[in-house]
Amino acid sequence: MERAEFRNKLFELAKELNCSAAETYYEGSESFSVSVLKGDLESYEVSKENGMNLRVQFDGRDGYAYTESFEDPEQLVQRAIENAVTVDSADTHPMLGPQEYSKIERKHFPLMDMSAAQKIELANRIEQEMLAYDPHIVRTQGCGVFTSSSVKEIHNTLGLEASSSSSFCGISASAIAAENEVVKNSFSIRFGDRSDDLKGLVKEAADEALFELHAEPAETGTYRLLLKNSAAATLLVAYSGIFSAEEAQKGRSKLTGREGDTIASSCFSLYDDPFHPRSPRAFDGEGFPTYRKAVIEKGVFKTLLHNSKTALKAGVTSTGNATRSKSSPVGVGPSILTVQKGEGTYEEMLQKLENGLVITDLAGLHAGINPISGDFSLMSNGALVENGRIVKAIDRITIAGNFFTLLSDIESVGADAEFSLYGSVESPSLLIRSVQVAGK
Repeated sequence: MERAEFRNKLFELAKELNCSAAETYYEGSESFSVSVLKGDLESYEVSKENGMNLRVQFDGRDGYAYTESFEDPEQLVQRAIENAVTVDSADTHPMLGPQEYSKIERKHFPLMDMSAAQKIELANRIEQEMLAYDPHIVRTQGCGVFTSSSVKEIHNTLGLEASSSSSFCGISASAIAAENEVVKNSFSIRFGDRSDDLKGLVKEAADEALFELHAEPAETGTYRLLLKNSAAATLLVAYSGIFSAEEAQKGRSKLTGREGDTIASSCFSLYDDPFHPRSPRAFDGEGFPTYRKAVIEKGVFKTLLHNSKTALKAGVTSTGNATRSKSSPVGVGPSILTVQKGEGTYEEMLQKLENGLVITDLAGLHAGINPISGDFSLMSNGALVENGRIVKAIDRITIAGNFFTLLSDIESVGADAEFSLYGSVESPSLLIRSVQVAGK
């Protein structure tokens, strides 16, 4: 049956079976990705998915059930009720009634209009330009194009109706450089309105691989450090869970009850921005209206991120940060975390660093960080900087410290904002007073 009919039937059955409320979360998506290697298709994937998550409130508890087939409403409602009965927690998780939302202006990306053949041709052109860039670029690990679009809908028996659509696209390139017996590789990616920057994509990946051909470890010691924008964003992604009220209420964040405390340098501000052009959204996973908010402002911690359940438990209002997927219950997470820009291009930040290390790449984030204590020990690559100039590439070093100490040791914030490769965090380069480095 049609999903609207299926949804209405779910609500009727939930009421008949003594559920006090019921809610559906629908998500449908279409995606395309292609990668070429040595002129041949390395991978080609086209997918279309849709599913509906039913949430019921039964005997004061929430129960969830999920389906991709809109044919058996009785079975879905029964599974949701059974899950509610088995839930250990009796924490109240409110459902919302009707809401009003901000109008979202979405950009249209030309890449979304390309045919499959045109996307394959583009991937081939990326690889060809990469191989022609420099004789030391001997091959790639694949060059790709990807697009996706999605629709999300939330409805409940209290009158909530929320729907949105979005699209996402990008191009990627890898480069493998070789000289004598030294081999280095790198990866670059462009998203959204930057997905037409083929030359910039190729240059970034190729230059990084070529630069690292002559890399060596730095001397062990304490250094002034410049975390390049993408590396700074990557570190913030790794620690973004500390801002979740859900994690805090489970005892897994040091920020519990610290609203109003100074936890970072006064030049550092971090915002949760659901209206960022990268991925704007008017409502969260519960249908709560979103808004831009300071998480850290001029070094002062302002708020944890809440959904309606954690907010009720804390005696505050939801911050519009409920997360949800078609196959999982409601959680908490950021929209887009963005560090407020300071002043200075990347080159000007190198001048401010004067003497020290610039870190361009971090590895081992799953094993090398402790999100509760804030301690980290991460394999890193970058460059040695003397008198504000990069003098040689650095690799196979480990930077170690504490995330909260690092926030306090930020001396300057650049204006060269960039997103992390994975995760929705945008940050400029950050100049850090001192970090321990293990090298040779």
